[in-house]
Amino acid sequence: MRRRNNKFLRFIYFLLPVLVLLILIISFFAFKKLVSPYDLKLKNGKRLSVVAAQIKEDLFKKYDITQVNFNTQDGIRLSGYFVKRKWASGNLILAHGYQSCKEMVSSIIDLFPNYNILMFDFRGHGKSEGRFRTLGCLEYKDIFAAVDFLNDTSASRGFFSRNLPVFILGISMGGAVAIEALKRRPDLCNALVIDSAYANLTDVISRSFKAKSGLPSIPFAYVVKKMVNFAADCDIDGVNVIEGINNIKQPILFIHACKDKIVDIKDSIDMYSCANEKSKILITPVCEHGYICSTFSDLYSKKINKFLKKSVA
Repeated sequence: MRRRNNKFLRFIYFLLPVLVLLILIISFFAFKKLVSPYDLKLKNGKRLSVVAAQIKEDLFKKYDITQVNFNTQDGIRLSGYFVKRKWASGNLILAHGYQSCKEMVSSIIDLFPNYNILMFDFRGHGKSEGRFRTLGCLEYKDIFAAVDFLNDTSASRGFFSRNLPVFILGISMGGAVAIEALKRRPDLCNALVIDSAYANLTDVISRSFKAKSGLPSIPFAYVVKKMVNFAADCDIDGVNVIEGINNIKQPILFIHACKDKIVDIKDSIDMYSCANEKSKILITPVCEHGYICSTFSDLYSKKINKFLKKSVA
């Protein structure tokens, strides 16, 4: 009996380090895929960089557009485009989602003909610098840099009037980041439009990891978070978007599609319930995550334009 117990203990002692090593290896590969900049392969088989280059060529033919660059407070150079409108009533910043880029939100330009538009790549995305994509932990600094660029007449080189109201339209991660930025700088902008954003970063990482890998979020997602925190010097658990929304004074328009498979619609409903009385919510029929603007473009344009106009009335 004792010999049998000893064999069992030896097996356990052998198995435990193997399991720990396996967890670390799987978590490391998930970490690399999560935060490292890479050229995403789209559903049509093309690389994101190829599609972005094609869109860029069309943009410069169609609009009065200027390529711009500006730096974040932690020294990262961001790449952007500025679209100038002759009779603009405001400046609209477009903040793309995770693993996307500025060109992929350019279809929104035509929906807002009365606004100058600044779209840019978050750190680690597109043509911007950055070793890591921190999924919203540090990207609020990128939003700060975009707003500061709009307000800096020396940087803008006469592109626009700094006296115009500033609005931010953020999709998915871009929306969550916009809220985080406004919580940290209360006078950042005049209004927010938040499209399909998550309420808590830890929750969405856990759900996405389980859905995409088929593995349990515990312990893998926990280990991945710790790796991100260590490598990028950030705190994923601290990105609780919904916390503090009640202190935001500016009106917020929340937009979300039914049965969103990436970010649950409940996230937007919960955030809306915490927002001030000037805020609104638009729930659309079923739509792929991040594509409400193109799937329901007329509704999207009508609701947002009305909301922005009213927010500064």
